[in-house]
Amino acid sequence: MGATHLTDPREKTLARMLKLLDSAASQGAQVVLFPETAFTTFFPRHLFLDAAELESWFEHGDIRTAPNTKPLLDKARELSVDICVGFAEATGDGEHFNSCVFYHAKTDSILSRYRKIHLPGDFEPWPDPNAINQLEKRYFKPGDLGWQAFRVSDLITSPPERGDPIFGMMICNDRRWAESWRVLGLQGVEVVLCGYNTAGWAPHLWGTSADQDPAEAERMAIFQHQLVMQANSYTNATFSVSAARCGLDDGKYLLVAGSCITDPEGRIIAQSKTIEDEVIIADCDLDLCRPGKTRTFDFARHRRIEHYGRITSQTGVVEPPKLSEDGNTTTNGAHALVGRGHPLTKEGKKIRILLCNPNATKSMTENCLKMLQSTLPPDVEVDGFTAPEHAPTAIEGNLDNVMSAAAAVKAIVPIADQYDAFLVACYSDHALIRALREELDKPVIGIMEASLFAARTLGNRFGIIATSKRAKVALEDAIRHYGFDGFCAGVVSCGLGVLELETKSEKEVLDIICNVAKDLVAHGVDTLTLGCAGMTKLKSAVEEAVGEDVQVIDGVVTGVHHLVGIVRMGGKTAKAGMYSSSEKQRKARGQNYF
Repeated sequence: MGATHLTDPREKTLARMLKLLDSAASQGAQVVLFPETAFTTFFPRHLFLDAAELESWFEHGDIRTAPNTKPLLDKARELSVDICVGFAEATGDGEHFNSCVFYHAKTDSILSRYRKIHLPGDFEPWPDPNAINQLEKRYFKPGDLGWQAFRVSDLITSPPERGDPIFGMMICNDRRWAESWRVLGLQGVEVVLCGYNTAGWAPHLWGTSADQDPAEAERMAIFQHQLVMQANSYTNATFSVSAARCGLDDGKYLLVAGSCITDPEGRIIAQSKTIEDEVIIADCDLDLCRPGKTRTFDFARHRRIEHYGRITSQTGVVEPPKLSEDGNTTTNGAHALVGRGHPLTKEGKKIRILLCNPNATKSMTENCLKMLQSTLPPDVEVDGFTAPEHAPTAIEGNLDNVMSAAAAVKAIVPIADQYDAFLVACYSDHALIRALREELDKPVIGIMEASLFAARTLGNRFGIIATSKRAKVALEDAIRHYGFDGFCAGVVSCGLGVLELETKSEKEVLDIICNVAKDLVAHGVDTLTLGCAGMTKLKSAVEEAVGEDVQVIDGVVTGVHHLVGIVRMGGKTAKAGMYSSSEKQRKARGQNYF
């Protein structure tokens, strides 16, 4: 389908779809694929703050009977043509998905429904007014139905031992992820249907230079689209069909063409020639799937799932340890992973903890994970989360606190079901701690609170090495809030900003920190806590400066092991009081933050 503008009435777009369906049927098509969100423009590129306006882009109820969609399905039934069509779905319980369905004309039934799983883009729009936004994470939940292959009757005559053709569906960005295809491939899929809306120029979204030639960017986007369709069709021995919505929406938003039908050898056997409404058609001999499925990609004979555990147990990248300065290391290429504990001898239930750095400085997250490496038991995994790019790069005041919590919580809650506990890696009484405790029933603690529990366990009088003078005051307030002020011998500022812990020379930072530590010990402290996640890597130097009789506590390591103990005993966040979620009240007033 060609361009569909923000101001185009639905009736106009629907009329185009009906015309295309008629054309396809006249050429003998049995199955017709329409693009992603076919009934409207690609509205997730726009920011809608009015709830009613936003809802107008979604389809509500059964699309076979809903007025905006019924005519298309009625026409399909009249023509006896099955269709797969993408749309923005609003469910009866108020959830929203980027969805598609396979409609079986002969039985007037929805054979299968798919909801897009790999949502691209961001929750918040870019501050640059000229940026091309992609706000699917704001408007849709990740799909909850998985990739389910299904059989379609009344298309061909198949021998009983083979059965009817096996179809599968995915949407747009899913096609870029090999996991989408392999899950369908493991169900014997023979035809994969994929509608898409893919930007031809979006440097902010891609993370590329705005100086790139737009024409070259468009060519590259089409190349990458066809690359994944061809490669994954081949590696799963399946036909694939992809349908674009393309052209220049609103005279400024370029979407690429490239619709194609690909065979099980990865060859394109039909493709679009324009950026207008167009029908491409091909005959798909499903017998061509057999050689790949029974020889090169005979999964039952060749797959080695004992080595694939990382694919389902890990989300973000965990790099191997860096080489030592002389280039030699005993761990290079071995199984010890930064932030993931010691190698396991066999598969077992693991405790998964998300270390949440609410600022946007990734190096701090990496340093925390590195510090944890040698302390983790075999059944504990720690993943690192760094707040999105638009979050503060350091948290040095109340506004930083609030802005970082808002950015982080929106990104964490949608993935929270993957983890057993959460450690907020900011040394403060951070707003993210209470927010996560309200929204989740899993244990949550901040590194400051965890370090104070440890300090009281190991010593009588503790002191804290703070960053700035302002941080000193904030930490003193937090100590009173936690009820530990009677045991605190002092909070001393080292006069450094959070980022200066990394930007200044290591020797200068160590000299300042160690002098503060020795001063606190001279005032009666027997337990020291490091008052910033950025100080994690300095622990051993501080221990050497103050001597073995003084305990130096790093809140990151302490916090992880505190949570491990809580998880092992089956503890959960209590919901009878302050930590009960306000989700129901939010929905009642028409607000959903996630």
